[in-house]
Amino acid sequence: MDRVREKSKASHFKRPAIIAAIVVALISGGVTLANIDFKTQRVDRTTLSIETVQQGTMEVKVGANGQLLSRHIEELAARVPGRVATADIKPGAVVQVGQTLVELTNPQLIASAEEARSAWEGAVAELRAAEADLQTNVLNQEVVLTQIRFNTEKAKAKAVADEELAKHGLISNIELNRSELDLSQYQETAKIEASRLKKLQDNVQVQLAVRKSRVAQLERALERATSQANDLKIVAGISGIVQTINVEVGQQLQPGNPIGRIAQQDALYAELKVPAREATQVEPGQKVVVDTRNGLVNGLVSRVDPGVTDGTVVVDVNLDGPLPAGARPQLQVEGTIYVSQIPNTLYVGKPAYVKNDADISVYKLDDAGRYATRSTIKAGKVSLNYLQVLQGLKPGDRIITSEIGEWQGQDRILLK
Repeated sequence: MDRVREKSKASHFKRPAIIAAIVVALISGGVTLANIDFKTQRVDRTTLSIETVQQGTMEVKVGANGQLLSRHIEELAARVPGRVATADIKPGAVVQVGQTLVELTNPQLIASAEEARSAWEGAVAELRAAEADLQTNVLNQEVVLTQIRFNTEKAKAKAVADEELAKHGLISNIELNRSELDLSQYQETAKIEASRLKKLQDNVQVQLAVRKSRVAQLERALERATSQANDLKIVAGISGIVQTINVEVGQQLQPGNPIGRIAQQDALYAELKVPAREATQVEPGQKVVVDTRNGLVNGLVSRVDPGVTDGTVVVDVNLDGPLPAGARPQLQVEGTIYVSQIPNTLYVGKPAYVKNDADISVYKLDDAGRYATRSTIKAGKVSLNYLQVLQGLKPGDRIITSEIGEWQGQDRILLK
């Protein structure tokens, strides 16, 4: 037989409690929804870069990319026509002075050098033979002159003796006259032979000068021909690293055709390309830190190019001290130029796309850091990482420095 169950007292209170909880949840949700700002654009806080305004000394720095270059560079070019026979040296190789880099071949130049040497050697041999013949002729004439002088002295002595004998009547006047005539004849002959010797000596000098000039001419031709033959070997004029080799085996070259380039490794400087809008602050003598990506090296600005090329200004930097390992010509580097210091000023991390002494718009966070509102500030000097603030912000203010992106048209954003 079935019995009717009696309901417990707890069941009378359970249903109202559940209903009350649901009502409270609905009210809380409604309040929460009511407090949510659906009108303001939301931006993910983790995607933003936020900087705090500081007060103190601001270091004005300019950053630039560039490369290391050698102060001593040798451009190699063909000096004579020829075909590339060997080109074993490759870019990056370290070479010494006099080391052969490329060899050319030109049979005509080799033959010309050999012919020039033969012609010079023949002229030298002819000069020596002619010099010997001419000196022999001079010696023969000197012998003749010496004999005549001896005969003159003998005739003179006889004439003097005959004159004494004639005074004492020992010989006739005819004999005396004959002795005096013989003396006069020898004296005149001696003068003639002496003049002949002088002319012969002068002629020797002239003929030797002509032949020596011919030898010198052929020697210069030999030097040119030998130099051209030697120029078939392209050798290093300085010790350093080969930067480029622009030829291949079998290639025909003409004088002036570029072959390659060598740069010394122990005399490097940095060439930085500074954006033109920032280069106005750069001057010679300013300190520079160059990052070779394998170490830092200090330097000083030595030259600022007066012209602008592709929106940049070339700045040369002398490097101090030993270079980091791996430093070599054409190595890409980054440089930081220390322009000046601004004491006791407001500054903040540099926002994107700003320039010196201009009014710019930034998004400043409220005290709670929940909202960021567009504000106009007056910027002063722009450094590599910082921006000087002249008006519009105070110490402790926070601004967004990252790219604005799709919300650049909003006056206020909500950070989530």
